[in-house]
Amino acid sequence: MDKFTLLAANAVILVVFSIAFLAAFRDMKRARYWRTWTVANLVLASALIFVFARAHLPAAVAHLVPNGLFLAGFALHWNAARQFAGNKPCGVRIWMPLTILVAAGLPALAMHDYALIYTVTSVMLSALAFGTAREYWDMKATHLSSRHGLTLAYVLVGISFLVRVIQGVANWQNVDIGLPSDAVQTFHMLISLIYVSASGAFSLAIAFEQAVAEQRDAAHRDPLTGVYNRREFELRLKALLSDEARKAFAVLQFDLDHFKQVNDRFGHVAGDEALQFCADLIKWHLRDEDCLARLGGEEFAAILPDVSQEDAVRIAEAIRQSVAEAPLDFAPAEFRLTLSAGVYHGTGGDLGHKGLMRCVDQGLYQSKNTGRNRVCLADAA
Repeated sequence: MDKFTLLAANAVILVVFSIAFLAAFRDMKRARYWRTWTVANLVLASALIFVFARAHLPAAVAHLVPNGLFLAGFALHWNAARQFAGNKPCGVRIWMPLTILVAAGLPALAMHDYALIYTVTSVMLSALAFGTAREYWDMKATHLSSRHGLTLAYVLVGISFLVRVIQGVANWQNVDIGLPSDAVQTFHMLISLIYVSASGAFSLAIAFEQAVAEQRDAAHRDPLTGVYNRREFELRLKALLSDEARKAFAVLQFDLDHFKQVNDRFGHVAGDEALQFCADLIKWHLRDEDCLARLGGEEFAAILPDVSQEDAVRIAEAIRQSVAEAPLDFAPAEFRLTLSAGVYHGTGGDLGHKGLMRCVDQGLYQSKNTGRNRVCLADAA
């Protein structure tokens, strides 16, 4: 295929994926990366249109405008990757390459040194492509397999821009205002075709993967507090008890004392806020590997694998103290919530998950029956 056919194919694919991204954005406006992907693709398609029309444009426009659009498009794709990862977009990635292009391009145009613009632009495009690849590669914690396809797409196009840098340096005296008609340019256009197809397809795929993962996670979460629900807690406890190589672990059970008075005095909205606040406080004291769940109402429980009895009791006591000392925004300064806790520690033995929970309940009942706002260790037998 000739270079103009390849350019047209790239432009058409970019526009098609822009329409797909825009349609998704209309249904999911909170996911801002859809809009950024849309704008980025349209900016790159606009750059290709200017490349088509280069022969009929003044030299300054023919070189600076399409190159500037390419830089802006790739910078927007980098920002879209950051938004997808939950990070803030960075405006510096857009205006800095454009500033460098103008600062280097205007003197180069005055000296008819087109190789400088060609090479400087290729260096910055390569940096933007590799930066975007790194952004997707760093999403390891998401376990989204499509990030590998996006990483590869941006690495490939980044390498292609590096080849253009080498070409610009090696043929400094022969770079003209138009596109070079040689094997390097054909290679670059083919890589670009792979890039726009792969990046568009894998962008849709990774967004779909994330939506499925979020729905799957939501099925295991308590919608009010964001911690796990009873079903997930029981599944994890059963999985722990089925592990023959398990070490001693702890199960903590918490119940907010006299919680009904919060709803009666301050309303159910305040009660919801109190539950959310307590869940956050409990979670703050737990380790990353621990599992916190809301069992229902004002009752929470946590599984602490591979922990000593001393540490388990210490963590439960720290949680109790934090809740008792924390002021509540909706209540007078003197009002405080308290909680009672029961702690089981051991290897589970032959208790089973129901027997174990009855055991930890005994510790909780002991805390309730001896005055509340305290932690009691359950009989491991």
